[in-house]
Amino acid sequence: MLPAVSTAAFDGHSRPAAFERLAGLGLREIEVAFIRGYTDFDEDDLSEAEARRLRRDAAALALGVRAVSAHMDLGADGARDMLARRIAFAAESGAALLVTNAGPATSRPAILRRLEEALPRLEAAGIILALENPGHGAGDLIGRGEDGAALMAALDHPRLGLNVDVGNLVTYAGALEPGLSAALPWAVQAHLKDVAEDGPDWRFVPLGEGMVDWRATAAAMARDAPGLPVTIELPLRLHRPGRASPVRAAAPVPLDRIAEALRRSLDAWEGARREA
Repeated sequence: MLPAVSTAAFDGHSRPAAFERLAGLGLREIEVAFIRGYTDFDEDDLSEAEARRLRRDAAALALGVRAVSAHMDLGADGARDMLARRIAFAAESGAALLVTNAGPATSRPAILRRLEEALPRLEAAGIILALENPGHGAGDLIGRGEDGAALMAALDHPRLGLNVDVGNLVTYAGALEPGLSAALPWAVQAHLKDVAEDGPDWRFVPLGEGMVDWRATAAAMARDAPGLPVTIELPLRLHRPGRASPVRAAAPVPLDRIAEALRRSLDAWEGARREA
């Protein structure tokens, strides 16, 4: 199965330009990204009418929408309506997965209530909610892979799973293991993202050009989650000064550079899978 690619890679470019490049690379699935700090959007962009337009634009180039990544704090005020909007958007786009962070551990009771309230809506829409481990900050409910596994074991519902972000394990939890192996049995998707040291800073790079051990990652997936769908997330416009929160560059990354980085990433992942 070919990886999907997150539209976060094309931040600052039009949807047609992004879709044309992805189709030109022979890809067949996308993950649509609405991530604060990664892309510009507002809640109006998550309307059902916009989801139908997006689905048509993708289908015109033989692209399917695998997932919608629309992060939010599930414990925040207004989260119930925000989550309902995201579920409806994902369903109308044709996605099977809706990806979000959970929120701070201090909001655990509110987050659990929000998840329980959302289950009937997820069932009706045919959507799986995939909770992702974050890449920066502190004190998140599922900051480590072990945290996510424990939460999923406690909830144990087919409409809830983990989106394991491999790069985030390195930048937030500090290492791939033991979090990767702990989380994979509960995963419904994985994000493939690499980051390199740049003096005191971090910068996002094509797979295989940073700190992530992709051969070990592929081996763990083959062992603990065979056939797990993966999405390449390549936020080249971002860097992390002082290894703190991501900062966007003033100008978008040129399309040719994005396409080349995706080619290198696809080759690196396929090589890691063969060697694992």
